[in-house]
Amino acid sequence: MKFDTLLRTQRKVVKLFENSLRKKRLVHIYLFEGAKGTPKLEAALYFAAMILCKERERPCLRCRDCLRVEKEAHPNVFVVRPEGGTIKKSQIELLEREFSLTALSESERVFIIDEIEKATLTAANSLLKFTEELEGDKYGIMLTENVDQVLPTIRSRAQIISFEQLPPSVVAEELISKGVEEETGRVLSKLTNSPEEGLALIGEGKILDLIELTRKVGLSLAGGGGEPLLTFYEEGKFLLEDPDRRSHRLFLDLLVMLANDELQYILGETEGITFVNTIPKLAPHLDSDYEAKVREVEKLLNYKNRLNYNVNLELFYADLLIEIVR
Repeated sequence: MKFDTLLRTQRKVVKLFENSLRKKRLVHIYLFEGAKGTPKLEAALYFAAMILCKERERPCLRCRDCLRVEKEAHPNVFVVRPEGGTIKKSQIELLEREFSLTALSESERVFIIDEIEKATLTAANSLLKFTEELEGDKYGIMLTENVDQVLPTIRSRAQIISFEQLPPSVVAEELISKGVEEETGRVLSKLTNSPEEGLALIGEGKILDLIELTRKVGLSLAGGGGEPLLTFYEEGKFLLEDPDRRSHRLFLDLLVMLANDELQYILGETEGITFVNTIPKLAPHLDSDYEAKVREVEKLLNYKNRLNYNVNLELFYADLLIEIVR
């Protein structure tokens, strides 16, 4: 069901909708704000289904109206998205025209504008004039990942609803449901709070290689897979040749993540481990010295800070690995 993530992770938002409907306190303009990956569009469609559903318990999510809203195919729900990077005045004028055509019917109407922060000034001015005329069973919902980039005049007209970030477990579940291997899904859920961003990282073609390199270097650092420095130079040639410092920061983030998993294993707290398939392979070789592992994490974090400066990458990694095994 399209609304699973919303119902699981944003109960406060859903409860607000339900209470406002029951007490007849719905406002005409809402602004949904939250980080990328939070189910703002799903919430907007859920709100539209609630408005258009004719059943006693709204939304029922089963009737024809609800199903058409879910598929973004309801004639009384209008979704506007940026075209060419911006929301243009012509799009708002078209929305207003389409909205007015349904005035021949007394039924409810809802418009949804995604990425409202990308509206041009002329589009925003047209939207303000349009929203001033909303009345009765007509509602508008605007979505943004950065509320500070939305024009103050638009913010002032709307009830702002903030969305909580998705828990890593939910992000991991969504990635796994889309065919991502379990451990990889768990790792990606710690690097981003958006399943879409996780899939985008895979699409860029680097992250899977970095995760595999982390596994191999981690095993060698634990004493179960050869000399760490040799392992890195044999398996990590692609990284040494990559000038993008983001790739190197990601690799160090992954090493820190794996080291933290090792700390959890040493403490016997295995439930929150991210590298669920790798830790059992490392376990027979792990030193139970908790303080030493903490120092390793601190060294990794210190070296990550050094990436902010112009360093020779070969010497950087040689120093790092020698320092860790010392």
